[in-house]
Amino acid sequence: MDVHFARSSELGLTRLKTMAGFSIKEFSQPPYRRLPWHEHTDASICFVVSGSYSERLNGMNRECAPHSMIFKPAGERHADQFGRLGGTCLLIEVSPGRMETIEPSCDIAAKPSVVRNARLAALGHRIYGEFAASDPFSALAVEGLVLEVLVEGSRALVEADTTHRPRWLLQVRDLIHESAGAALTLSTIARAVGIHPSHLARTFRKHYRRSIGDYVRCLRIERASREIVDTSDSVAEIGVRSGFFDQSHFSRVFKEHTGLTPAQFRAASHSSNSRTNPRRAS
Repeated sequence: MDVHFARSSELGLTRLKTMAGFSIKEFSQPPYRRLPWHEHTDASICFVVSGSYSERLNGMNRECAPHSMIFKPAGERHADQFGRLGGTCLLIEVSPGRMETIEPSCDIAAKPSVVRNARLAALGHRIYGEFAASDPFSALAVEGLVLEVLVEGSRALVEADTTHRPRWLLQVRDLIHESAGAALTLSTIARAVGIHPSHLARTFRKHYRRSIGDYVRCLRIERASREIVDTSDSVAEIGVRSGFFDQSHFSRVFKEHTGLTPAQFRAASHSSNSRTNPRRAS
């Protein structure tokens, strides 16, 4: 594993490591910093460790919120402006040789995309922790975690693609999102869209690769994960508010979904923030 340090503070680069066909760079930018139009030679994944920024790309603005993953093809021109808290990002660039081994089963870098979910956030914080640790096993750990990010990102984009989905199925999805904290039943949803329950269940699983119950649980976990990071409320309070029976049930489902318990997820996020802002942590 090669380690390099930035010579120019203008770019905000604080650390760089190369491993297993990945070039991993840590960038920190002050509040409201503008980065001019630029491009990356290789396909890239950017994890927003803390702060946020707005990205201009293909005539559109994309909001890159804290703990989100931004995927871009090689050579995609873009310009960025950081928010009022500035930002720290981990940029993972995939070499052409490594991309050749990935593309047959993953086209995550085929088009620009922004994905934010609890599982990717947990993976991002774990990568950042291994990146900072630099023990003899970090390179292997980072390689495995980056590959997990590519898998999870691919699944999230497939799930978000509404092409060829019946209009009534999109109504079902909207109803679930609007009522994620409520007790919904298959029959209630089926009546709301005028579809037989069994047909609804089969079609939903075909397009979303999970049952409606699993989808609702994942949605609750996503919302809970944001509260874990953004509030100081107890894990028990967040779990009950998110529709789980108790803290034990919430912790078990959360770990199944993200690989971390709620307490570990909060600790990983706070640890990342303390590394990016040691003055605040002191």
